[in-house]
Amino acid sequence: MQMKIHNWGVIALLVASFLTPAGSRAQQAGREQQGEKGDQGGTIRIGSEEVLLDLVVRDKRGRPVSDLRADEVEVYEDGIRQQLSSFRLIDRNRPVVASEIPATGGGTQAVRAGGPGGGADPLRQINLVTMIFERLNNESRILARDAANEFLKNELRPNTMVAVFVLDQQLRVLQQFSNDVDRLKTAVERASGTASPQFAEQSLAIERELQNYLNSQTATDAASANAQATGGVGIGQMAVATRLAEITINTLRLTDDLQRQQQGSSSLYSLLSLVREQRRLSGRKTILYFSEGLQVTPVLTEVLKNTISAANKSNVSFYAVDARGLQTSRQTDAAREALNAAVSATQQQQRNRGSQPVTPEQAKAFDTAEGSILKDTQFNLATLAESTGGFLIANTNDIRTPIRRVGAELATYYEVSYTPVSREYDGRFREIKVKLLRPDTLAQTRSGYFALPPGESGVPGLLGFEMPMLAALGNVKLPREFEYRTAPMHFESDERGTHYALICEVPVANLTFIPDKAKNTYRSHIALMALIKGADGAVVQKFSQDYPFEGPLEKLEGLKRGNVVFIRNFRLPAGRYTLETAVHDRDGGHLSARRAILMVGQQAANTKRDLSMSSVTVIKRVDPVDPGVRDADNPFRFADGRIIPNLGDPILPTPGTSLSFYFVVYPGNMTSEKPQLALEFLLDGEVMAQATPTLGQADERGRIPFIAPVPIETFKTGRYEIRVIIRQGKSAVEEHAFFTIGGQS
Repeated sequence: MQMKIHNWGVIALLVASFLTPAGSRAQQAGREQQGEKGDQGGTIRIGSEEVLLDLVVRDKRGRPVSDLRADEVEVYEDGIRQQLSSFRLIDRNRPVVASEIPATGGGTQAVRAGGPGGGADPLRQINLVTMIFERLNNESRILARDAANEFLKNELRPNTMVAVFVLDQQLRVLQQFSNDVDRLKTAVERASGTASPQFAEQSLAIERELQNYLNSQTATDAASANAQATGGVGIGQMAVATRLAEITINTLRLTDDLQRQQQGSSSLYSLLSLVREQRRLSGRKTILYFSEGLQVTPVLTEVLKNTISAANKSNVSFYAVDARGLQTSRQTDAAREALNAAVSATQQQQRNRGSQPVTPEQAKAFDTAEGSILKDTQFNLATLAESTGGFLIANTNDIRTPIRRVGAELATYYEVSYTPVSREYDGRFREIKVKLLRPDTLAQTRSGYFALPPGESGVPGLLGFEMPMLAALGNVKLPREFEYRTAPMHFESDERGTHYALICEVPVANLTFIPDKAKNTYRSHIALMALIKGADGAVVQKFSQDYPFEGPLEKLEGLKRGNVVFIRNFRLPAGRYTLETAVHDRDGGHLSARRAILMVGQQAANTKRDLSMSSVTVIKRVDPVDPGVRDADNPFRFADGRIIPNLGDPILPTPGTSLSFYFVVYPGNMTSEKPQLALEFLLDGEVMAQATPTLGQADERGRIPFIAPVPIETFKTGRYEIRVIIRQGKSAVEEHAFFTIGGQS
């Protein structure tokens, strides 16, 4: 079953305000492997299948080497030398011939390189080239067009097929794979013929001016101290100006982060889809990627690794072209300024020594420093290209020589295969290195792959960090190494199904923290995963998040009183489902998992609607939200707040303490009677209190959301049940929830 992977963007790390997320620091490239039965070569495969590598070899002058022998090549996987199964030279200018590799115990072993009867396999030798033009301005599109046309000057042999795509918010095809040069040139003209006006330079100039102003804060602090000591005036105006500058620059940076996130998501997920689909066909596959840089945020580092590994599994090599042309420093300006901003924020926080509130920029200092590395968009392009066996063309306006090199590498290379020594499907990265025994030669190949099982255990799109959790969910007896809580809460139903919100809450105190006393910081790393399976066991929904984070060491004890909260929204049609969740404390190596049955009732197929209600939510708190931001699909949005559920934390009955709860009533439309509400509070099965508050009016969508506080300072210690009964005419519905007063949950 194909499963769509959505970029939900609804994860909340709801802990103390000083928690600072940090992007993954994994340096290895690649994060995904997708296996299919019946795939024929041209891919990296594990298990009973082979790993297949394309190997480009050049001498110290950059000239191709075409007479390399198999005994001059050593392949290592995770430092362990592998026994080669086959080794052959692929030369598009001459027929494929059998090669020989050293056999065990001396002698040679012939390896057939062709199809049946020893002839060349046409599918095996197919050469796919995909051109992608992404978000180019006026100057960049000219260089990209020239580069593409230079590539098309090469003779396209019958087995070479080229396609042209454009990428903005989504991937669009302008020319399907074709060998017709005239059609391809027409598509290139269309792809490089449009540019979008931008005001980035003007905005960047203003941001630099504001940053320079904030960088003078040290002088301002000194002046302020001196003025206060001498009775000076004017400091109030300076403080106002400083705050206004902080507001503006923080707004610009937040917008920049969101735009980078959006652009990076559309780029990486489009590229990921493209390389996955090309796995269906054997042969060499190349993507010529014309871009002004690849946007990657800390949240998207896993997606980048995933894209690299998927390309390596599909035998796709990226050759990236930075279409901005000759520039030596501009591409690193954003990274340098972000890093300087992080340093400035940290210095400011140290000067304050806790005497003033921590600003958002100071709280994000660690995240900013981490993200500054990823803001070098040219570096991200190079990572994508070099990790998949290609290279980056950048900082030059003369692209003829490197484009010709691309053509040469597509025409002549070595194909090497081996069966991995390690067969363990642990989701870990298998690093591949090639050692050449011939002096003064260099090898260019792929960086490796992630050890995921063939077919990915029925979970398409499996990510490497999900593998340990998937393995845990495959056990009859689920691991329970630490506690966490989950709750699937249901809301309205219609012809599309029932709307659910899945909440997973992990007490931070249950995680492993690694201190860095030299930096005075801590770090931790958590991964969460949820699978929803149908009655036949097939996965119909998958959600996951890999989340490393860090922060100041002095805030750690306070942090441990909080929770990591993971929220995902989804819809399910009527039926019986299994909900499986898993949490991985990655630094500590601890795993816990849960499994539960989820029954979804039948929805009315006509305009008639019966009375219904949502799950009852005990409220931990209500966070304020921008009233101007519409979020109609968020079931926990209430007026100008966002409800944060309490999944079991005990409540202390101190003076003035009240308990609030929330639910939504969906009145039936087959009667004009108004719904009536009745509440009951029970302790050990005994009704302790009752109430019949009045429900409000339905909103424009026909819903009646309800929040009510209940004083609990006189409640006894114990575990309580709250029952909510709604009646409308002859219909009645009931839901309940539990909460704990005092003691432990």
